[in-house]
Amino acid sequence: MLLGLSWSQFPDEMNGTVADCGGVIMKAVTNACLDDQKAKWFVAQCEESYISSAAISAARWIIFTSSTDTSLYINFDRNEDAQDNDFREATITNVAGNLNIIKGDSGLPSNTKKITADMIASATPAVPIVFKGREELVEQGVNILCQQGLKFLAILGAGGMGKTSLALHIMDSDLVQNKFGERCYFIPCELFEDAESLVQGLIHAMELTMQENQSKQKVLFDHLQSAHGDLLIVFDNFETPWNHDDSRMGVKNLLEKIAKYGKVSLTVTMRGSDGPGDIPWERLGDQSGIPTLSPLPAKEAFKAFASNKLQISDDFESQIDSLLYKLEYVPLAIRLSAQHVKQIPLEELLSMWEKDKTSILTEPTKPGRLTSVSFSIDLSLQIFKIEGKTLSLLSAISFLPNGIPFWVKSLPHMFQEEHLSLNVSALLNSSLIYGQNEGIKMLAPVKEYIHSKYPLGQDRIDQLERFYAQFLEDLPNHNMQAQPILQLHIGNIEKIFKAQMSSGHSKTSCISVVKILYRFRRFVPVSMGLIDLILEKDGNIKQDDEVDLKLKRADLLRWMGRFQDAQDQVMSVKDCLNEEGNPSHSEADILGRCFDILKGIYHAQTQYEKAISMNLQAQKHFKQSENQWAQADSMSWLGRIYYMQARYKEAFEMISKAQQLLQQIGNELGVAECLKRLGDIYRVQERNNEAIKMLSDAQKQFQTFGNQGQAAECLWSLGELYRKEEKYDEATEMVMKSQEQSKEIGDKAGVANCLLALGCIYTDQLQLDEAADMFSNAQMQYQNIGRIVDVAWCYQHLGITYRLQGQYENAKDAFTGALEILKGFPGEKYKIGCTLLKFGYLFLDVKDFLEARSKYEEARDIFASHGQLEKDVDRCSRALAKLDKAETAASII
Repeated sequence: MLLGLSWSQFPDEMNGTVADCGGVIMKAVTNACLDDQKAKWFVAQCEESYISSAAISAARWIIFTSSTDTSLYINFDRNEDAQDNDFREATITNVAGNLNIIKGDSGLPSNTKKITADMIASATPAVPIVFKGREELVEQGVNILCQQGLKFLAILGAGGMGKTSLALHIMDSDLVQNKFGERCYFIPCELFEDAESLVQGLIHAMELTMQENQSKQKVLFDHLQSAHGDLLIVFDNFETPWNHDDSRMGVKNLLEKIAKYGKVSLTVTMRGSDGPGDIPWERLGDQSGIPTLSPLPAKEAFKAFASNKLQISDDFESQIDSLLYKLEYVPLAIRLSAQHVKQIPLEELLSMWEKDKTSILTEPTKPGRLTSVSFSIDLSLQIFKIEGKTLSLLSAISFLPNGIPFWVKSLPHMFQEEHLSLNVSALLNSSLIYGQNEGIKMLAPVKEYIHSKYPLGQDRIDQLERFYAQFLEDLPNHNMQAQPILQLHIGNIEKIFKAQMSSGHSKTSCISVVKILYRFRRFVPVSMGLIDLILEKDGNIKQDDEVDLKLKRADLLRWMGRFQDAQDQVMSVKDCLNEEGNPSHSEADILGRCFDILKGIYHAQTQYEKAISMNLQAQKHFKQSENQWAQADSMSWLGRIYYMQARYKEAFEMISKAQQLLQQIGNELGVAECLKRLGDIYRVQERNNEAIKMLSDAQKQFQTFGNQGQAAECLWSLGELYRKEEKYDEATEMVMKSQEQSKEIGDKAGVANCLLALGCIYTDQLQLDEAADMFSNAQMQYQNIGRIVDVAWCYQHLGITYRLQGQYENAKDAFTGALEILKGFPGEKYKIGCTLLKFGYLFLDVKDFLEARSKYEEARDIFASHGQLEKDVDRCSRALAKLDKAETAASII
């Protein structure tokens, strides 16, 4: 509307306070001929009153164009409790003759105070006392600022990452202080909204004097031009003016003008992924900005913030580790959570995080960017105007534990919408998400807060379920090719299908999902969780599917070392079937599977006789069901049990039969497994050339089929062969490769086997400290997975190592510990005999001939009772002969 008020409506007396500043401005903007006296009075009144953003713009232009005193062109500031006077939607036209102002809502907060030098000083934080894990970044920043030439440093990243702390420590370093001295200026930009207010802040910070009729920018630039030494300006939280309404161009122009002065170095800290303007910024950190803390400095910082109030308990160290891991080592989250442990036990704090997430990441004060993670996140949403479809995408990312791997390819198939790349770009610019290996992710505090405040709609979850159902169908059949791809998405798959099954919204076959995941032992916990949910929630499940899932569950429990749970699950299926008479093919096959899993349970616990009995039962039922592959596999496994008992003749015969049957039915993977087991038999029989060829061939075939676990076992066996040939470099290489592959698939037993093998390699080279470390680590791994006989074998190796080091008491304890365990496994004749023989060597070293003879003779009898350990019987005989000579020599002396 056209505002048509006249100047005559102003009061004649100009010494009172104008109650309605909105009315004053409306009167002022209709008059194009203000004289200086009235203009000065007008300015003074407005500084005492409340004005809106639209009125500010109008008044600013009126005074500038109408008054001869140009210094009156000022930035009008509103008082804290100001109320807008409903001029924000006003359209002001035909002002000052030919000036047209079209102004809507500025979006500026209505409670901005007039900025003073004291306010700037109060908003400038002290250099933080607790500052851990950023030494390299500080050094890098100092080097940038102290180099020759233009110096522009950008400290970028998400809110709460410690950008301000980093800038203050760089600014406070000796090298920076020596270079810039008192000419270091810290500008807290959260106080400023545009270029004009930034200039005013710089003038305050630099304590420049303003003369009447002077332009503020001219005063600033004259000072920069005439500076006698180098200056450093640190613009902290620069995202505030940079992203405020339409102020960017003015802010950009100001920053680039300042950057052209040769004596000026600039540092900006801001949320976002790119530095402001066309300035060649040197960034700290990586493409996503400064990183989170590493675990160790994060823990040091947590303890420092908690001070002496940290309540000590037996497991408080592990509780701190767990909490910091969940917080993903975000500095602000570390500081805020540490404040709580002064009153709350760590265990309770962990529980609060699980229940309430980011509610623990706040101080009991008025929320601010440094006192509340939630406030900091909301600030980013506001500053970067994250709303609409962009906010919807942010909500989707917060729902996905793995984020969106390879987002350029994946995102269009997840959500069939336009401009998704632009939405991703906006989120990356806000640092609410970050890029990693071509994917996009969120830090835990941001993820949990966004997910709680902006929960994902059911239609979006349905879209994600359809995407991942197709994703799983499209996985390569080759497990070693498929697993790395699946690894990137496994958290998302678990989250989505569990959510859909729990809510009853599932649109796809979750049983199909489980069957695909069951191929990958690395993801056993995910498969187990989904199986449990299906069995609990699916009331319409077919009986065949239910039985299949229960047996899969039992097999997974066995693999996890939960032997009793696995056995209970098998028996719940087996007891429902009739073993007598003539079962149908399907029933016989189920019974075969039950006995096959029971065989694996007993085998893993070294209960070989029970394992053999179960295996024979499995073979019988698989023969009834005409399942030739399962029958051959059972035969091969029986050969493996014989091998573990050092019954090599029976093992070779059984595995060879299985191999022939598998060749007849064309099962190449089964043939390769038999080849590997035959190679192991040749290995222990010291037929090394044949063993190397067979194991190498088997390993190549497993690689081709994608069977990573079996390929890793072949590498381990080859490592053992090379060790016996004293080719230690080749042995170490093979074992390390085996260990790496075992880790990739989550095979804890495979990892422990490799640790034990590495210990033997170190022992052979008399690197005894390293060997002891390996044996101890292997022992802990075996203990954790219930491999008790292998724990005893580690004790035996530790005894050998201590003996070679001359630590005889430790060696005695180790050998004794091994024999105590092996008492419970009388079938382990080879391991018992070896331990007794090595124990005898120890007694010979300390010249306890009586005990040495006792151990040698006991070992000889154990080996002889086995029937196939003639070489080991000979070893005992040679040891006894050597003992006789030692006793004779001692008696002569």
